[in-house]
Amino acid sequence: MHMPRYVAFLRGINVGTKNRIRMDTLREMFETIGFSGVETYIQSGNVIFSSDLSEFDAGKRIKAALKLNANIDTTVVLRSLEEFSRIAGNSPFSSDEVVSTQKNNPEIEVYHVCLLPLPPSDSSVAALSSVSAEGDRYIIIGRDIYLLLNRSIRLSKLAIRLQKIFPDATLRSWKTIENIDTLMRHRIDACNHIT
Repeated sequence: MHMPRYVAFLRGINVGTKNRIRMDTLREMFETIGFSGVETYIQSGNVIFSSDLSEFDAGKRIKAALKLNANIDTTVVLRSLEEFSRIAGNSPFSSDEVVSTQKNNPEIEVYHVCLLPLPPSDSSVAALSSVSAEGDRYIIIGRDIYLLLNRSIRLSKLAIRLQKIFPDATLRSWKTIENIDTLMRHRIDACNHIT
């Protein structure tokens, strides 16, 4: 029986001078607090790991360890392997839509996912729908908001407002989502091959 597999997305890691931590240090920290099969992906705080803990308890343990060991006080958003597979496998925007938007904006990443710790409230959804999106689009599915942008995420009124409405959310590019999904699948294939 395999232990449940998770991805932890840490908000605002290694952006500017705040919340800086090396990935090897982060991996060691996750192992020290009892998680196994720990892997990180790029420098922005994406950690794949196995644990018997519930999502809530694992998140609490990670948050406490970051504060204690690295003086980092940030949101930790978790997704189970099953949830994450759904995010990566069920893009609400067609590949044609993404390709077309990317072609018009070759210099920027146009497709992102905003990961929330909890499903959005009705009032926060209403606040987001009142934003003048200027051609930027979003679709909410469960705890995730898919964004297809016509401008840099730093200049998009929709993206800026979204981060104010959901201060605990963390954003990842679609490319990052796809690459983490590939990493997780490789790990599962390797485990299945061994067993």
